[in-house]
Amino acid sequence: MTYKHILLDFDDTIVDFYDAEEKAFYNMAKHYGHFPTKQDFQHFRKVNQAHWEAFQQNELTKEQVLSHRFINYFNDYYIEVDGKEADEIFRDELAKAPLKFFDQTIETINQLKDKHSLYIVTNGVTITQQRRIAQTNFNDIFNGIFISEQTGYQKPMREFFDYIFNEIGNINREETIIVGDSLTSDVMGGLNANIQTCWFNYREKENNSNIQPHYEISNLSELINIVE
Repeated sequence: MTYKHILLDFDDTIVDFYDAEEKAFYNMAKHYGHFPTKQDFQHFRKVNQAHWEAFQQNELTKEQVLSHRFINYFNDYYIEVDGKEADEIFRDELAKAPLKFFDQTIETINQLKDKHSLYIVTNGVTITQQRRIAQTNFNDIFNGIFISEQTGYQKPMREFFDYIFNEIGNINREETIIVGDSLTSDVMGGLNANIQTCWFNYREKENNSNIQPHYEISNLSELINIVE
């Protein structure tokens, strides 16, 4: 089936978020005299992921996620920090970090734009995501950019997608597909919204969940055969 409308996640789908996150984390940690190892960074990623998953389940507010992830991480190293301050430093470093695109991503997007309507759909803090997306020069390529904080909802909430479809207008959900790296956010969100889903599994993770995407790819170029 041809999919006319493609919703693309940004972080770890279009760009390598892991690369930017690592740079931002190390630079932020220096402010507190903390010089983490690779293992420490992996620990932070687990703490961070757990907080965002709790947010997706409405167990934490976004403000709690942004500050508590740093308070809880630094507590493990007996360092006391102001969580809000640490978050502001981290997000500033994240917004400044150079973007690293996955292989063939830019070429694929340029090919897709001629026959499809493309949209960025991302969870995150508006100002941070806007600064990062601004580095891409995608203004003339994407038909719209939707950031969760602006919509008042986040993936995987159905309301997030309802907001998008209301904003776009005159769009057939049967001709729409979402592509993203997160099973719990992108794929689950697509399923909740009753649209087709494609798991971007660049890191070749095992799917140990009960969330089943309609398609799975490891390179964005593989999407062309799916949507056309």
